[in-house]
Amino acid sequence: MQFKYGSTGGDKNFGIPFPVWEVLPVLFKDKLPKGREDQGWGAFGFISETFADKDEHPRRPRPIGTTLRNYMGIERIFLNCAACHAGVVTPAPGGQRLVVLGMPANTVDLEGFQNFLVAIANDPRFTADDILKAIDNQKVDIDIINRLALRFIGVQQMKDLIIGIGKRFEFTTAEPAFGPGRFDTFSPAKALMAWPFENIPAHERIGVVDFPSVWLQDKKRSMWLHWDGNNNKLEERNRSAAFGTGANFPLLDRASVKRMEEWLLTARPPDFATTLKVTIDAAKAARGKVLYESACANCHGATGTDFTGTFVGKTTPIAQIGTDRYRFDNYTYDLMLNQSTLYAGNAEERFQNFRKSDGYANMPLDGLWLRAPYLHNGSVPSLRDLLRKPADRPAMFYRGYTVYDPVDLGFVSRPDQIPDAAKAQLFCYATNAAGLAQCGANAPDNRDTCDAATCKGNGNGGHDYGTSLPDADKDALIEYLKTF
Repeated sequence: MQFKYGSTGGDKNFGIPFPVWEVLPVLFKDKLPKGREDQGWGAFGFISETFADKDEHPRRPRPIGTTLRNYMGIERIFLNCAACHAGVVTPAPGGQRLVVLGMPANTVDLEGFQNFLVAIANDPRFTADDILKAIDNQKVDIDIINRLALRFIGVQQMKDLIIGIGKRFEFTTAEPAFGPGRFDTFSPAKALMAWPFENIPAHERIGVVDFPSVWLQDKKRSMWLHWDGNNNKLEERNRSAAFGTGANFPLLDRASVKRMEEWLLTARPPDFATTLKVTIDAAKAARGKVLYESACANCHGATGTDFTGTFVGKTTPIAQIGTDRYRFDNYTYDLMLNQSTLYAGNAEERFQNFRKSDGYANMPLDGLWLRAPYLHNGSVPSLRDLLRKPADRPAMFYRGYTVYDPVDLGFVSRPDQIPDAAKAQLFCYATNAAGLAQCGANAPDNRDTCDAATCKGNGNGGHDYGTSLPDADKDALIEYLKTF
């Protein structure tokens, strides 16, 4: 419960008054994504759950990944860790979805959520009169203190805050559309430090990445963390994530964050075969184990729970790994120096373990099956595709569909595998201009970042390990990796 709904402290800073949160998707229904106007906050992929026991439900029903706090007399809701690290898997078409804590938030579109807030804050209906009328029409519970606070200061304060943050977050206009399961994680830090983005070199402006999984953190102590391996201190990495939710030094809810940290130390991914109700071919997996140990284990660990290996938790130089380098270039030495001023009010909490690395980190593969799409930017839809030569990997596929493909190890993503009615509600991911053209009417606004070679930040090249294996060996390797 704490990981799903606990606070980082950012709700004190950026929290939306809860009664306002309840009515925004109704009052501004016309601003929600096309085709999802009746889904409320679910239009942005936020996950809601039901409880058989009403006593288990949080006091105010709200999506997983949100927190609620009464601060200065106003109940405020905002995002927490699970907004980026809780996802959904559906074992088969028409089957019951399963919510998995600790996996990448494969349905959540934070850029869409951000754009919605900015759009409505600039809408003439964003007034105390209209919002309070909507609260009354929807019969949302609100006490006299919150009502008066909203009428005389809260709504205008919220409007000003959103518009101001929206201005700072205009860095997204230089990047390809994020889509569900992705965000730019370090440009917001630059924005909150008031960096002048117009002065930042073009190759440093794109930093969009896939949300990572966060299981078994105790086994990852002293490893170089984040996609580019820029920090090796778990607690500092967690404070950095909390800062991204608005929790600066005086606002950080240390007790709450500590409880979430402790849960993550031993949290484990669900078992592949049990979850999907499939059988792993033991003989084939045994052959795959031999292949894995000879070609993969040194960088990614002995097994899905044993992370020993010469290069595990270290980085591979960017020229050697060959994957899209925009996220690597986005995190700079200058940003590292600026981060050393964060949490400086306490010598033990001050950021002091960040570095500018030489490439991307070699991560353990716990719960690998739930971490698709693959690579740091989520540019390769399945593990089988990752074992193909870069030129043979899909130039376009759909993100946000939760039905799982147990053969190729990834979420169902190809256009011919997805019902036409579902495609309009999904995100069409393109790695180059040709892929973007294949999206047709579902093409996102990639803001002129695409050419014949790549969409900047979305490239699917590099990591060519295993691509020359015979098909039978690839099958065996994939079968073994199902055990992780």
